[in-house]
Amino acid sequence: MDQNETARELLALNMKRLRAAVGISQMVLAQRVGCSTTLIGNIEIQKRFPSAENLDRIAGSFGVPVYELFIRDSPAIDRVASNFEVKESIERKVLEAIHGVLDEKGFYYQ
Repeated sequence: MDQNETARELLALNMKRLRAAVGISQMVLAQRVGCSTTLIGNIEIQKRFPSAENLDRIAGSFGVPVYELFIRDSPAIDRVASNFEVKESIERKVLEAIHGVLDEKGFYYQ
């Protein structure tokens, strides 16, 4: 950890990175964690710090160990982002293939 970075800063940074990587809003994360959207927002602007239980839930909602939320260049967070990108790419290719088959057969879709 950089000497100038606090636990709050790293947590806020990594929560934002993870949310962006998996494409979810603060509201969706709050629903997964079982807390208010306001709490998630306040954590991300470093106004509040979550309880141990909420830290566990936040990490669990992204599938990373809690300690990874406090590492600047976390390999686990990089993997989450990479896995999500691969998943989206596969889903896009599958949908394109399905649409191609439907086009060949003369079916209409929206």
